Amino acid sequence: MAGEKRPYSVIWSAAVFVFLEIAAILMMSRTSSLQDIWISRASHRVHAALWGNTEKVRNYFTLDRQNKTLAAENLELMSLVRDFGQNDLSYRKNHIYDTVSGHFRLVPATIVKASRNSQHNYIVLDKGSDDGIKPQTGIITSSGVVGIVNSVGKRFSYGLTLMNNKVSVSARIGLTGLVAPLEWDGKHSNGAIMRGLPLHYEIATGDTVWTSGFSTVFPPDIPIGITGKMRRVDGSTNEVSVQLFQDFGAMRYVIVTENLDRPEISALEKEATK
Repeated sequence: MAGEKRPYSVIWSAAVFVFLEIAAILMMSRTSSLQDIWISRASHRVHAALWGNTEKVRNYFTLDRQNKTLAAENLELMSLVRDFGQNDLSYRKNHIYDTVSGHFRLVPATIVKASRNSQHNYIVLDKGSDDGIKPQTGIITSSGVVGIVNSVGKRFSYGLTLMNNKVSVSARIGLTGLVAPLEWDGKHSNGAIMRGLPLHYEIATGDTVWTSGFSTVFPPDIPIGITGKMRRVDGSTNEVSVQLFQDFGAMRYVIVTENLDRPEISALEKEATK
């Protein structure tokens, strides 16, 4: 008997299920506001997702412009700090500041090509003679010294980086310490050496190394790196390793420094050697 009742229970259950489905559909058709709420919520989710993805794409394609703006702002801040004591606003507007060793003009530039895997590494900048760039001008960032402009075209310039065995920078250990030439160690992207140090001079590890201002290329007191180990060379002089602040693998925006007093200084030097 139990086996005979089972088909009836199945049919009854199916009928109840169909009835409930029909009732639900009728209720939804009569209460369209509930559907509107669901549809509205779903629409909002879709719009939010689309808006968020659109913003991400827009931000991605405007990163270059934003970075250039930041570089320009960094240049402006550097100029204001350098000439803080000056009251001549025209200097500030033209990114010109005075130092004890010269009257410098700063020009922001972008690296368009770079070499980092040889003994003669270089960079190509997107500024040239049309922008006032000249050979034998310095290249720096907020992190330190990058290199020296070697040759200039109308729209581009070619610079030798500090990771080049032809580049030497006049450097000072501490703000009032010993001055000596600084060169790349030829091995590490963040390694340099100060050579020709007198034997009697003691150098502490961790001292900051700055540009000396004794050249017409770089302004004084640009940070370069920190001192490391010192060793004796040929029993006559010492040399000290320097860990550079500048990350040559992550450069994009730089500042070209031109000493506006250089022509007069060079003319005096030439006259004195006659």
